[in-house]
Amino acid sequence: MAEAYYIGMDLCPESTQISFYNDIKREPETVNQLNNKETYMMPNILFYSKKTGDWYVGSEASETRFKEEGIILDELYNNARSESTIEIGESKYTYRQLFLMMIKMHIDSFLYRYEGAVVKKLVITIPEYNRDLFKALSGLHKELNLDKEAISITSHLDSGLYYIFNQSSDLWVNSVALFDYNTDGLKYYRIDISRSKTPEVISVTEEDYSQQFNMSLFSGDNILMDNTFAKIVEHEMKKTYISSVFLTGLGFSEKWMNKSRNILCQGRRVFAGQNIYTKGACYKAVGGEYEEFYKRFFVETQENVLFDVGISSGDEEDKFIPIALGGRQWYNIKGNINIILDDTDIVTIVYKSRVSEQEMRESVKLHGIPKRPNKTSKFSIEVEFETPNKGAVVIKDLGFGKLFPTTNKIYRKEFEV
Repeated sequence: MAEAYYIGMDLCPESTQISFYNDIKREPETVNQLNNKETYMMPNILFYSKKTGDWYVGSEASETRFKEEGIILDELYNNARSESTIEIGESKYTYRQLFLMMIKMHIDSFLYRYEGAVVKKLVITIPEYNRDLFKALSGLHKELNLDKEAISITSHLDSGLYYIFNQSSDLWVNSVALFDYNTDGLKYYRIDISRSKTPEVISVTEEDYSQQFNMSLFSGDNILMDNTFAKIVEHEMKKTYISSVFLTGLGFSEKWMNKSRNILCQGRRVFAGQNIYTKGACYKAVGGEYEEFYKRFFVETQENVLFDVGISSGDEEDKFIPIALGGRQWYNIKGNINIILDDTDIVTIVYKSRVSEQEMRESVKLHGIPKRPNKTSKFSIEVEFETPNKGAVVIKDLGFGKLFPTTNKIYRKEFEV
């Protein structure tokens, strides 16, 4: 029987990393390059050989381009949604097709190492939400011959949380610091835990230091970079007690930290790794016990919805009937219920804050529905989000079988909480 793998993929503009869940070790394991065991990062390039008509991806593409005549394709991440075509060999491809081909070949290069291996669940983590990238990736399940539900997309921050909260709990007794230093500069995340509420709350404070701390500013002056980072660390570490610090990103791959390392290590445990996000995505792919922290904690970040959306039961009990629950990224929240109205044409929408527990209510009158006997008017109610605090409630008349056919009427109520 074919081995089925849970896979986490860190997809960035320049490179990709892949981790798979090792059942024996009971933890994610990151895949190194076939021809370079020193790095996990696979270049996001394709190469087409004019001599053989073969395609190559990643490090193999980097090597083959210097040995054979052909076409090298990069910038596929940034052009993922482009429908512009390019002729290669005797075929035409859109950049979107090439982008999906590249991802498939990255995954196939991993599966090739394990004969008969298949993907059970794939979670792709990207630096931050990108609508165009989401649309481009929406067709990936077809390329991989998977069900749509077998693939999901998340952010670096979310997968970072999955990684951190699946480490030993003594690392997050107090707050946790995450520094991400990549080609676009330094970002800092402070993860605080409030245990005074039920559920307990994880809140994330974000600081963007990219203007005052990026690779181009220092021009190879490691001493200046070290001193500048030391000041940032000292400033942030004074704000609260930090149990542990995680460092990730290409900027931390070189050995330039001296003064800053000493400040970081004062009473704290410090971990550095380029594969934090891909391992976090792998934990998310497995789910189950690794998703327990999302049941224990309510997570507050800039990309998470901080309220629940539902309706009132409309009777004396006035129960809250949830449709979409907060605490997750707005672009990954989906909610839909069906209801049958009884002697009313009004739906009361309820927005319930997870932070203050306050409620906001709006009533939607369903105009134009023909008079029907009680309990024979069926509607679907769906919640969709545009940002963490804006979206719409969409109500559709479903009719009631052949006796009372649908009017196909749709009611849309936009909200901002």
